Amino acid sequence: MPIVMPPEELANIWRRYSSRLLLIARSIGEPAEDAVQEAFLQLSRQAAAPNDPLAWLVTVTRNQLLQWHRSGQRRRRREQAEQPSVWFDGEAAKLDATLDAQHVTDALRDLSPDQRQVIVMHLWGEMSFDAIATLMGSSRSSAHRTFQSGIRDMRQRFNPDPTSSLAVRTHE
Repeated sequence: MPIVMPPEELANIWRRYSSRLLLIARSIGEPAEDAVQEAFLQLSRQAAAPNDPLAWLVTVTRNQLLQWHRSGQRRRRREQAEQPSVWFDGEAAKLDATLDAQHVTDALRDLSPDQRQVIVMHLWGEMSFDAIATLMGSSRSSAHRTFQSGIRDMRQRFNPDPTSSLAVRTHE
């Protein structure tokens, strides 16, 4: 069994330092509460309290926040690199000539993930609502409602000509 700090000692350190540590963590960044919790979890795994518990906790909390911040930046850069700025290219796009590919891409990104996926699968993937429903684990009518609400949101953004590609095949 691993050696851990006695619960009474940990509780005493919590009472003495948790409020101050949270205030310091908030000045460093978010999610401050999660970082403080993580620091106390790491403290609980120590055999004995450090000589200066507050300094130790601040160091662990700060390092945790910086690590989360760096990993978040790496993830955002990776996601941006993986996602082309414009989704529509070539013959497969089948975009109406009056629509700008970048604007359509931006509008799709603003939709909920389900709306975006259903619209792309149906309009550009030419999938039926039955196939989409099976893939998404929903009913055909639910997939169709999701499609219609997404198209409605995009129409409000674009106010397109009724003959544009966004207005076609709303029923199947």
